[in-house]
Amino acid sequence: MDLSDPLHLITKHITMTNKEIAQANLLDIIFENRNKEYGAYALRQGYNNRMLLSLGAGLSVILLFVFMSNMNTTGNEVVPVKERPTMMIKEYVMPAVKPKLPGPPKEIVKTKPSAPAQPKIASVQFTSPPKIKEVVKNPMPPITDMPGKTIDDKKTTGIPDDGISKLPVKPVIETGTGTGAGPSRPEPDFVTQEREPEFPGGSEGLKKFLSRYLNTPAALQSGEMKVVKVRFKVEKDGSVTSFEILASGGNEFDGEVVRVCRKMPKWVPALQNGMNVPVSYVLPVTFIGLEE
Repeated sequence: MDLSDPLHLITKHITMTNKEIAQANLLDIIFENRNKEYGAYALRQGYNNRMLLSLGAGLSVILLFVFMSNMNTTGNEVVPVKERPTMMIKEYVMPAVKPKLPGPPKEIVKTKPSAPAQPKIASVQFTSPPKIKEVVKNPMPPITDMPGKTIDDKKTTGIPDDGISKLPVKPVIETGTGTGAGPSRPEPDFVTQEREPEFPGGSEGLKKFLSRYLNTPAALQSGEMKVVKVRFKVEKDGSVTSFEILASGGNEFDGEVVRVCRKMPKWVPALQNGMNVPVSYVLPVTFIGLEE
């Protein structure tokens, strides 16, 4: 390298002394032994001046806005404020009123309550009966002639009366149906016709139906029992409706009983006075665990 070239720069490191440090500013201390010709040193050196300049410009703009606003407000008219009427509170004393004293008690005249008017009772004018002269053609027989005889409208002779009344027996005349073929048939006696609802085939048919379609929904131990009582209505036409659990054996067992009861055929409806009537029926179903 040619050291005689004037363009060659030689950097010389010089350490500042304590006196120089005390007299130097912060920027010189930071850029000690550094290239001060670089732009950062120049920017930092003029930082304070730029800050003051920007601060002054900002304050000038603010003062300008304040001045402009004051000029706008001075031109506005001042609206006078109306004073409200003063409210005066005055104490008003009510005049004293003397209470009226009760006077002497008036004499109470007791009067008897008038009796209610009684309704008039109907009456008939009574007069003494006129005297009637009666001529008796047949006088009454003496009492001595009464024993052993009956009372009749005429006098007859015969055996003495024994005291037992004897009614005359009238002959029974049988009448036909109008054809003259002979006596009519007697009418049958009224018989009350009543009947409970019944499953087709009776109780045996109901047992066979339940044993065929019922399934045990859960495992039962040997001898364990689950009793379900279901109530339903047998309608006039024999259909089964309105299921209600009276005694529960568990949700699974109750549901199984209701499911099978819904599959029932039509029952023989109940009968009352010869007419079909709806009747409620209670059916107990027992599930028993068997030995395997």
